[in-house]
Amino acid sequence: MLYMMGRISKHHQIDSSYRRANIATKITCSMASNKTSSRKALTLDDRVKVIQLHEKGKGSRAIAEIMGVGKTQINGIVKRKAEVMEEYESNVPSERKREIRKTGNEDINELCWEWFKDVTARRLPVSGPMLQEKALKFASDLQNTEFKASNGWLESFRKRHNIVFGKMNGESGDVCDDVVREWTQRLPSLCQGYSPRDIYNMDETGLFFRCTTDKSLHVKGEDCSGGKKSKERLTLMLCANMAGEKEKPLIIGKSQNPRCFKNINPKTLPVDYYANKKAWMTSDVFENWLLSFDRKLGRQKRKALLFLDNATCHPHINPRNVKLIFFPPNTTSKLQPMDQGIIQALKLKYRKRQLQHIIALMDEDKSKTGPDAVKKTNVLEAIYWVHRSWQDVKDTTVMKCLERLGFQPVRWQLRKSLVMVMVIVNWNLRHRNCLAVHCRI
Repeated sequence: MLYMMGRISKHHQIDSSYRRANIATKITCSMASNKTSSRKALTLDDRVKVIQLHEKGKGSRAIAEIMGVGKTQINGIVKRKAEVMEEYESNVPSERKREIRKTGNEDINELCWEWFKDVTARRLPVSGPMLQEKALKFASDLQNTEFKASNGWLESFRKRHNIVFGKMNGESGDVCDDVVREWTQRLPSLCQGYSPRDIYNMDETGLFFRCTTDKSLHVKGEDCSGGKKSKERLTLMLCANMAGEKEKPLIIGKSQNPRCFKNINPKTLPVDYYANKKAWMTSDVFENWLLSFDRKLGRQKRKALLFLDNATCHPHINPRNVKLIFFPPNTTSKLQPMDQGIIQALKLKYRKRQLQHIIALMDEDKSKTGPDAVKKTNVLEAIYWVHRSWQDVKDTTVMKCLERLGFQPVRWQLRKSLVMVMVIVNWNLRHRNCLAVHCRI
């Protein structure tokens, strides 16, 4: 009896250990299958990259190792190449991982997308209600009575085609590309014979010197209102050359002798200051500045080019040492180097100094608000902030903005000059050695 009970106990222990091992094996296999069955979703950019690698001759296995996915997934993307590229060219968001789901209104969506591309290319501002109204018209033409053009449809349509709401600004839409292309081709011949130090660019800009930025951090849900914006403005004229050297700024205000100029001689200011009723650039102001600039170059025995806008305040005169070259009409937004980031850099540095000054005033007087401190800004302070901000604009910023619009890079011209000097030095050394050998003979 005891023998039989011992055998049963032994069999029970073996059976229990077997079952535990079997359960552990099943769990391990389940975990392994879950691990191998996980599928990495590729974004649209990734799928386009897969197609590009395949077109370069890489095999599916090699691409799968690069992208970290399975070979079958790569083969599926290659088979659907046409669909992927159509999505990519249709401005679908590049971070999208899943394929676009069919909604049943594809004909309306396609008509709306074609209409949207057409009108925005012709610079018509398009709003959400306009798009919904056009979609309803297309639905009516297609006799689709179930389509509603709801806000949900609009949001889905915007996400599908990566459409965002923004402000239309700038004048570059009116610039003819053929004129820009022709000017860029002519530019090297216009600059021929002049060193980078003798190729200048100038432009004017307005500065609302008592106005601060209209954006601020604030606690969500709380009021974020500011004071009334000041409309008082100064006109700045900035001039610099291809080597990054900057001329003294010219500032035009409304008053010849503001109160803040008391006991100050305007000629001692770090800028050239002029005044008229509207604080605008005029032909007289420009001519006075240009003749002064011409005399400066004459004293240095230099001849220079000056590229500027074709504006009515820029008279076509012929100074002795400066040759004026005007940009084609209505091309300032695309051909004016100062508009490519130089003026923006100065204004950002000006605003930084202005805000530092306002913070200092508010720290001194705890009862003073931001709008109150801004109103205390005077023309003299603005003049010194402009002067220091112009000094802080990096030479490389000026050079890069000029290079971006086709002006010959300064470093290339300097490199050519260095090569010429090395050639001359080598020739002189070789010539001297030949003379020494001849003398010995």
